[in-house]
Amino acid sequence: MMNLYRLIYSSYAKPDLGYHDLKDIMEKSERNNQSDGITGLLCYGDSIFLQILEGDRKIVSKTYHRIALDTRHHTPELIECIPIESRLFGIWSMKAVNFSNLNSQEVRNLILKYSTSTTLQPHTMTSQQCLNLMQALVTVYDKAASF
Repeated sequence: MMNLYRLIYSSYAKPDLGYHDLKDIMEKSERNNQSDGITGLLCYGDSIFLQILEGDRKIVSKTYHRIALDTRHHTPELIECIPIESRLFGIWSMKAVNFSNLNSQEVRNLILKYSTSTTLQPHTMTSQQCLNLMQALVTVYDKAASF
Protein backbone atom coordinates (compact mmCIF):
# COMPACT_ATOMS: atom_id res chain seq x y z
CA MET A 1 0.00 0.00 0.00
CA MET A 2 1.32 3.43 -0.91
CA ASN A 3 1.19 6.23 1.63
CA LEU A 4 0.67 9.21 -0.65
CA TYR A 5 2.08 12.42 0.85
CA ARG A 6 2.66 16.03 -0.15
CA LEU A 7 5.65 17.93 1.21
CA ILE A 8 6.12 21.68 0.74
CA TYR A 9 9.33 23.47 1.65
CA SER A 10 11.14 26.70 0.88
CA SER A 11 14.80 27.64 0.91
CA TYR A 12 17.14 30.46 -0.09
CA ALA A 13 19.36 30.23 -3.16
CA LYS A 14 23.07 30.77 -2.60
CA PRO A 15 24.01 34.31 -3.69
CA ASP A 16 25.89 33.30 -6.85
CA LEU A 17 23.29 30.83 -8.15
CA GLY A 18 23.20 31.10 -11.93
CA TYR A 19 21.13 29.88 -14.85
CA HIS A 20 23.30 26.78 -15.31
CA ASP A 21 22.76 25.78 -11.67
CA LEU A 22 18.99 26.09 -12.13
CA LYS A 23 19.11 24.03 -15.33
CA ASP A 24 21.19 21.36 -13.59
CA ILE A 25 18.81 21.23 -10.60
CA MET A 26 15.85 20.78 -12.94
CA GLU A 27 17.40 18.10 -15.12
CA LYS A 28 18.61 16.07 -12.15
CA SER A 29 15.37 16.31 -10.21
CA GLU A 30 13.35 15.33 -13.27
CA ARG A 31 15.51 12.24 -13.81
CA ASN A 32 15.56 11.18 -10.15
CA ASN A 33 11.90 11.89 -9.50
CA GLN A 34 10.66 10.00 -12.52
CA SER A 35 12.31 6.77 -11.37
CA ASP A 36 11.15 7.37 -7.76
CA GLY A 37 7.50 8.09 -8.64
CA ILE A 38 7.79 11.63 -7.27
CA THR A 39 5.77 14.43 -8.85
CA GLY A 40 5.61 18.10 -8.01
CA LEU A 41 6.55 21.64 -8.79
CA LEU A 42 9.60 23.81 -8.19
CA CYS A 43 9.19 27.58 -8.20
CA TYR A 44 12.14 29.93 -8.20
CA GLY A 45 12.04 33.70 -7.82
CA ASP A 46 13.39 36.48 -5.62
CA SER A 47 16.34 34.15 -4.78
CA ILE A 48 13.92 31.73 -3.10
CA PHE A 49 12.94 28.18 -3.92
CA LEU A 50 9.44 26.94 -3.15
CA GLN A 51 8.90 23.28 -3.91
CA ILE A 52 6.18 20.65 -3.66
CA LEU A 53 7.02 16.95 -3.66
CA GLU A 54 4.28 14.31 -3.97
CA GLY A 55 4.61 10.55 -3.68
CA ASP A 56 5.26 7.69 -1.29
CA ARG A 57 6.00 9.05 2.20
CA LYS A 58 9.36 7.30 2.60
CA ILE A 59 10.57 8.36 -0.85
CA VAL A 60 9.32 11.96 -0.41
CA SER A 61 11.15 12.11 2.92
CA LYS A 62 14.35 10.66 1.43
CA THR A 63 14.15 13.09 -1.50
CA TYR A 64 13.68 16.08 0.82
CA HIS A 65 16.69 15.07 2.92
CA ARG A 66 18.82 14.73 -0.22
CA ILE A 67 17.66 18.16 -1.44
CA ALA A 68 18.32 19.73 1.97
CA LEU A 69 22.00 18.74 1.67
CA ASP A 70 22.44 20.49 -1.71
CA THR A 71 24.88 23.39 -1.29
CA ARG A 72 23.18 25.53 -3.96
CA HIS A 73 20.61 26.62 -1.39
CA HIS A 74 20.43 27.10 2.36
CA THR A 75 18.05 27.34 5.31
CA PRO A 76 15.42 24.89 4.03
CA GLU A 77 12.15 25.25 5.94
CA LEU A 78 9.49 22.57 6.00
CA ILE A 79 6.11 24.19 5.37
CA GLU A 80 3.94 21.09 5.24
CA CYS A 81 4.09 17.32 5.05
CA ILE A 82 0.66 15.70 5.00
CA PRO A 83 -1.12 12.61 3.66
CA ILE A 84 -3.14 13.33 0.51
CA GLU A 85 -5.90 11.51 -1.38
CA SER A 86 -4.45 12.24 -4.82
CA ARG A 87 -1.69 14.15 -6.57
CA LEU A 88 -2.21 17.73 -7.71
CA PHE A 89 0.86 17.72 -9.95
CA GLY A 90 0.61 14.15 -11.23
CA ILE A 91 1.58 14.95 -14.79
CA TRP A 92 5.02 16.30 -13.96
CA SER A 93 8.00 14.47 -12.58
CA MET A 94 9.12 18.00 -11.71
CA LYS A 95 7.92 21.14 -13.38
CA ALA A 96 9.96 24.28 -12.89
CA VAL A 97 8.56 27.77 -12.91
CA ASN A 98 11.16 30.52 -12.97
CA PHE A 99 9.46 33.85 -12.23
CA SER A 100 11.91 35.82 -14.35
CA ASN A 101 10.54 34.02 -17.43
CA LEU A 102 6.99 35.14 -16.75
CA ASN A 103 5.04 38.39 -16.97
CA SER A 104 6.34 40.03 -13.83
CA GLN A 105 3.25 42.14 -13.10
CA GLU A 106 0.95 39.12 -13.33
CA VAL A 107 3.27 37.12 -11.06
CA ARG A 108 3.58 39.98 -8.55
CA ASN A 109 -0.22 40.32 -8.43
CA LEU A 110 -0.55 36.59 -7.76
CA ILE A 111 2.04 36.65 -4.98
CA LEU A 112 0.24 39.62 -3.42
CA LYS A 113 -3.08 37.75 -3.67
CA TYR A 114 -1.76 34.97 -1.43
CA SER A 115 0.63 36.89 0.82
CA THR A 116 1.39 40.26 2.39
CA SER A 117 4.07 41.12 -0.16
CA THR A 118 4.74 41.26 -3.91
CA THR A 119 7.98 39.31 -3.45
CA LEU A 120 8.05 35.59 -2.74
CA GLN A 121 8.26 35.08 1.04
CA PRO A 122 6.95 31.57 1.79
CA HIS A 123 8.02 31.84 5.45
CA THR A 124 5.22 34.39 5.92
CA MET A 125 2.59 32.24 4.16
CA THR A 126 0.44 29.30 5.26
CA SER A 127 0.83 25.96 3.51
CA GLN A 128 -2.54 26.52 1.80
CA GLN A 129 -1.43 29.95 0.51
CA CYS A 130 1.77 28.39 -0.86
CA LEU A 131 -0.24 25.65 -2.55
CA ASN A 132 -2.76 28.12 -4.03
CA LEU A 133 0.04 30.35 -5.29
CA MET A 134 1.86 27.46 -6.94
CA GLN A 135 -1.29 26.22 -8.65
CA ALA A 136 -2.00 29.74 -9.91
CA LEU A 137 1.59 30.09 -11.16
CA VAL A 138 1.19 26.88 -13.15
CA THR A 139 -1.81 28.44 -14.91
CA VAL A 140 0.22 31.56 -15.77
CA TYR A 141 3.14 29.37 -16.87
CA ASP A 142 0.97 27.17 -19.10
CA LYS A 143 -0.59 30.26 -20.67
CA ALA A 144 2.87 31.75 -21.33
CA ALA A 145 4.21 28.46 -22.70
CA SER A 146 1.38 28.18 -25.19
CA PHE A 147 2.46 31.33 -27.06
